[in-house]
Amino acid sequence: MGGVALLVFSTQQETNLQSAEIRDGRYVAFDTTPHARGVVEVSRRRYEDVLESDQRTMLAIPGLLCLGGAYAALTAGELRRADRTVAPTDAT
Repeated sequence: MGGVALLVFSTQQETNLQSAEIRDGRYVAFDTTPHARGVVEVSRRRYEDVLESDQRTMLAIPGLLCLGGAYAALTAGELRRADRTVAPTDAT
């Protein structure tokens, strides 16, 4: 649940940078702005922000998968329990 909340907060930010890395001692990130795509140099602080944002997204994916698995397991259990319910028989 926490991963999903972090994903929502990180997507609300106005940022078009991703895949931050260090090249030749400079901090660079890929800019996905329309009509200006490419690698741009960023400050160290901005580099750390982009890395953190990428990690949040990667943490939310396993969280969503676990949530789906838990939902499937609970649904299967409830269906199995409902199938075991015995219909009342006519006592004559």
